[in-house]
Amino acid sequence: MTCSKFLLNRVLRTGVMVAGLLWTAAVSATPAAGDVFYTLFTGGVNVWRVSYSYDGTTATLGTPTAIVAAPGADGIIFAPSGNLLIGGAGSARVYEYTTGGTLVGSGSAGAPSFHLALDPSGTKVWTSNFGGSLADLPLGPIADAGPLHTVTGSDSGVTQLAFAPSGKVFYVNSFPNGFGNVGVIDLATFVTTSFAIGVESAHGMLYDSFTGLMTLFGAGKVGTFDPTLASPVISESVDLACDFDQGSVDGLGHALVAGCGGITFIDYSVSGDITAPNHVQFFGGFIGIDDVAPLSGLGSITPAPEPASTLLAALGLACLLASSRRRGSTRP
Repeated sequence: MTCSKFLLNRVLRTGVMVAGLLWTAAVSATPAAGDVFYTLFTGGVNVWRVSYSYDGTTATLGTPTAIVAAPGADGIIFAPSGNLLIGGAGSARVYEYTTGGTLVGSGSAGAPSFHLALDPSGTKVWTSNFGGSLADLPLGPIADAGPLHTVTGSDSGVTQLAFAPSGKVFYVNSFPNGFGNVGVIDLATFVTTSFAIGVESAHGMLYDSFTGLMTLFGAGKVGTFDPTLASPVISESVDLACDFDQGSVDGLGHALVAGCGGITFIDYSVSGDITAPNHVQFFGGFIGIDDVAPLSGLGSITPAPEPASTLLAALGLACLLASSRRRGSTRP
């Protein structure tokens, strides 16, 4: 098959952008490093940070750094400002802190606040009790939520929301820490339509730009489904740990998952399938760990490339190389 002039011209027109995407595509299969922020449900200092690195064979974690003792801590994400948002659990509030631990403000969630999801608009954060009604709190600065949104339909409560690039919104209705229901929710009417019931890996959920799939975390397994399908089918891994709560992906084929008193590092940068990972490594010693903050995409401070753009860049490179070979073969 030969490359079309259209594709070649499109690649050449995008210039620097394509070069950047080619670099990102290469990084997706190489070692990784960064900081992961996490919460503890055991009280005391309950918001922490730890560095991680991966050389392609072995992952390592640094020494955890204490950030703050929040009045309650469960879900954890980043606000668009770069501050941390903490679901206050039984305190029924969402707290905003700098990454250094300075309190910026808080807002009432109207009910216990556990998992968090940043709205794509960046103007509000969604939260709920386990299997509860939804609250949305304004951001910039954080403020009290309005009246709780009653959830109806297939499920009468929500534990986690996740947003697909298409605008479709998915939910999990689960109690700790898995075997939940999964479906689509309309955030105008708050009507749910489930497509899977009692899914073992269904507790935490997010969109992974590396695979283009929604990814589930729960009960020691991870699961995935295609958000573009009208009737998604969920695939799950074999058991990877004794318990999972919420996980985070870096958009480059790596994940860090909280649960079972530790952090599980998963590398799927070669397989391209988190349910069939290339490397899994468990780090104990994180007693009471609850959630980890997103490393890419919504609720993170590091947006990830869309898979379609990365694919375009890879195709462009292949076309350019093939074209170069053909030109070279015609030389005397």
